[in-house]
Amino acid sequence: MAFKAGLAAAAILALAACSSAPGANSSSPTATLDTGIVQGAAEGNLAVFRGIPYSAAPVGNLRWRAPQPLAKWTGVRAATEVGAACPQATVSTEPWARVGAQSEDCLFLNIWTPSQTASEKLPVMFFLHGGSFRAGAGGVPLYDGTALAKRGAVIVTINYRLGRLGFFAHPALTKENTDGYLGNYGIMDQVEALRWVKRNIAQFGGDPANVTIFGESAGAVSVQALVASPEASGLVAKAISQSGGGFTLAPSLKASEAAGESWAAKQGLPNATAEQLRSISTDKIPSLDAGGPMVDGKTVKDSPTKAFILREQAAIPMILGGNSWEASLGGLESAARPVLGAAYATLLEEYKANPSRAGGEADLAIQAIAIQPSRYLAERQAAKGQPAYTYYFTQQPQSERTTKPGAEHGGELSYLFGTRLNAETWDAADEKTSKLMGDYWFNFAKTGNPNTPGAPVWEPVTAASSRYMLLNADARTTDFTALESKTKDAGVASARRIWGPEK
Repeated sequence: MAFKAGLAAAAILALAACSSAPGANSSSPTATLDTGIVQGAAEGNLAVFRGIPYSAAPVGNLRWRAPQPLAKWTGVRAATEVGAACPQATVSTEPWARVGAQSEDCLFLNIWTPSQTASEKLPVMFFLHGGSFRAGAGGVPLYDGTALAKRGAVIVTINYRLGRLGFFAHPALTKENTDGYLGNYGIMDQVEALRWVKRNIAQFGGDPANVTIFGESAGAVSVQALVASPEASGLVAKAISQSGGGFTLAPSLKASEAAGESWAAKQGLPNATAEQLRSISTDKIPSLDAGGPMVDGKTVKDSPTKAFILREQAAIPMILGGNSWEASLGGLESAARPVLGAAYATLLEEYKANPSRAGGEADLAIQAIAIQPSRYLAERQAAKGQPAYTYYFTQQPQSERTTKPGAEHGGELSYLFGTRLNAETWDAADEKTSKLMGDYWFNFAKTGNPNTPGAPVWEPVTAASSRYMLLNADARTTDFTALESKTKDAGVASARRIWGPEK
């Protein structure tokens, strides 16, 4: 394998400094990074590397700072176990929440590669997990990259700082920081991981010029933020947003500073200094009331939607979409009212006239918050002259078709990764959907076009047509209804009132 090229040198280094390489095995694949040698594990025809650090640990004086360079190590570093998840308050037995050990020292990534030589230049698929910016980790088994990597891609999953550790502003932190890297530490981590990929992924057979970012929920919002961020320029070739909506209104830095001051005061630290903030014990920081990007003017210059409206986003191919029962997430109905404004009541009556199993209110909320905003961003990407595709995922596991009204939020993930970790049973239709979705995502990462021979044709969004892929076992491209288009128009009217007209 490509990673064994430096094996002899690695073995010599390991003998000289064996304490730095616990568990290192000379029969396992190695890779030489810009910070040192790592040794992973051979799993079938793949080489798998887990728990590779991509930044210095954001602890002590590095808490609430932009990611800092990682120190080089000597010897061979074992990369066979996932690193600690970033601290979080969420307690759940759902597959996405099975994060294991937690620590502020959490900036790790994981890699699955089928590469046999470092010169293969395989497409790279870089995944950002969801969890409302408060929970989750890249190393949970749900996101195991084996099935996607077997198609011929290098798969990368990462951790990034969450909650108040990842998204926090305070006047004391602003005062000490003169370079403008404020507040959005979790997004900065994502950018830093992409920079790491740019420098190192060729060692795993990946093409640093062909990196597709894909993410779900908060990970999809992150995808949109990265497509809109100048900090990620040149690091991303393609992007996929899964259940990220598209009308995200980020708070200002000033508002976030005020919220930060209020929280610090509750910790007994009115008029806190940066040193005092960093002295707060880790266990007092994670909570369910914090997390999410803010407008900092640098990493997140503005709400991502504004960049798409002004056509200032990256000129790259995109896929965007959502699921048929996004309302399983909760809170969508209340969120739909301000998005739709005065049109809400009239639209609701129309949806109630022909409801799905989820009910008219949920149907309207799903379209207003998840599906139509994604469609709009796809249209804005097409307006920039880029290939853009949108989808509506409806497949449900055989065991859930009579108990749930649709494909729940995050329900596509086990199909995409082929992991099937819920207490669910699949039939042939589920297996077919999993293969189809994985093939579409892989082919898009490889070529910028999801279409693959033998699969239903997925038509792109164009200036003249916004058809979408109905993604299930009987996949087909179809048209939005007149009511769904009215819902989009109402949401876009609200967006224009906030961010101005399109350019």
